[in-house]
Amino acid sequence: MESKFVVIKNEYLEVTLCTLGASIYRIIYDGKDMVLTPEDKKDFYKSNIYFGKTIGRLCGRIVAKPYLNLKPQDNENGVSLHGGYDGLSTKEFIVDVKPTFAEFHYLSKDGEAGYPGNMVFRVRYELIDDSLIVSFFAMTDKPCLLALTNHAYFCLGEDKLKNLCLQMENDKYIVVDNRLLPVKYESIPDKWNFTKGKNLCETGDIDNYFLFKEKNVTLSSKKYSLNISTNFVGTQIFTDHWLDNVKVYSSNEKLYRGVAIEPQDSQLERKELLPNEHYERYIKYTFKKL
Repeated sequence: MESKFVVIKNEYLEVTLCTLGASIYRIIYDGKDMVLTPEDKKDFYKSNIYFGKTIGRLCGRIVAKPYLNLKPQDNENGVSLHGGYDGLSTKEFIVDVKPTFAEFHYLSKDGEAGYPGNMVFRVRYELIDDSLIVSFFAMTDKPCLLALTNHAYFCLGEDKLKNLCLQMENDKYIVVDNRLLPVKYESIPDKWNFTKGKNLCETGDIDNYFLFKEKNVTLSSKKYSLNISTNFVGTQIFTDHWLDNVKVYSSNEKLYRGVAIEPQDSQLERKELLPNEHYERYIKYTFKKL
């Protein structure tokens, strides 16, 4: 099944979406790129980079066995990352689209990527004024661990990470081991205290999960701000420090071009979705000119 690109837009935003991974390909606001978008779509299709993809069934990292019958991804040292080698980011969704609204549908069959149960997914994108709202829905016929998110990298029209400032209320983060697996909560070190806002060139590399005190994040440049509100309890933050050799529209740099902000359920409190339960989460991205 060939990937299909669709566009939703209003007077504020133009968003290009893709059926591969029910993903965000490009966000244009005020004529500027708000996310990192590969110029060559072949780079966008690469499953191990995750530009704008829906991540699941289980975002983040987990030991592939014995928890589930998962296969680790290549070079992941027995760890399954972002749903594994056959996760949602690699799947073609069916899409229904209208001018300011698109909804993606996918049935993940029992045993797919090692996960139990037939699970129905819906990912909905809706534009309301200067906001893009992403909603995730799921149901299953067998108990299965579930944690979804979107893996967009934000740049806010800038070409370097050092031009971006992050602000959020947080007092705990998750320490990881040498395989980047979650270990425990600890108090926030000063370098990652974003309460008053901090330039991302001052923080060092980040690939950690932060618990919210208040469920929102603000990313800003000199010209624009992005407020992210959600019903997730925290977010993974990943500074763009992994060399992928992908040319993006907004930058000629190879590293530190933007930041992935991935709201999600806590990686230390993973929960099973049970039959007859309804999984519902949302992320609201609101853009402003400063």
